[in-house]
Amino acid sequence: MTGMALETTTLGGGRFWDLEAVFQQLRGVKTVQCGYAGGHAESPNYEAVCGGDTGHAEVVRVQFDNEILSFEEILEVFFKIHDPYSPANVGGQLASPLRSVIYVHTYEQRTIAHEAVKRFGRFAHAMVMTEIAICPEFFPAEPEHQNFYRNHKDDTYCTEFILPKIMRSREIFKKKLAA
Repeated sequence: MTGMALETTTLGGGRFWDLEAVFQQLRGVKTVQCGYAGGHAESPNYEAVCGGDTGHAEVVRVQFDNEILSFEEILEVFFKIHDPYSPANVGGQLASPLRSVIYVHTYEQRTIAHEAVKRFGRFAHAMVMTEIAICPEFFPAEPEHQNFYRNHKDDTYCTEFILPKIMRSREIFKKKLAA
């Protein structure tokens, strides 16, 4: 029996609720925490981040066992459940809080992330706009934003936007396990 090889990554791609719900479903993921990263405010909160006043992205910090689920597999799901082709400048905001970002925690993750961007870019008619950077300070989101899907499964947002992404990720992950 091998020991657990925990690894952490921080990802942003749309609402953090969506990413949180998807990654919580995957075997090998130990924890997922919604939060903010990549901005200039010393203590960001949901209202300020969504208003574009802080420069932060909505992100999730994912801790996973890389003996069960690789970083490559994490990124495969990540790229298939959000739009990595939208520019960071959305609606006049220089750094949209919903931008696509991979905040890496190791040199190896940085290399893998750059390779993934190249690979996904080859299959698209648009350039991947995902930012890759060393993880800046992470600020946990307020308690009401944690476990949003688990706590609000019947909410219209959850049924219309999050559930389809969960179903798509299950298909991707099932194929990976069967390969």
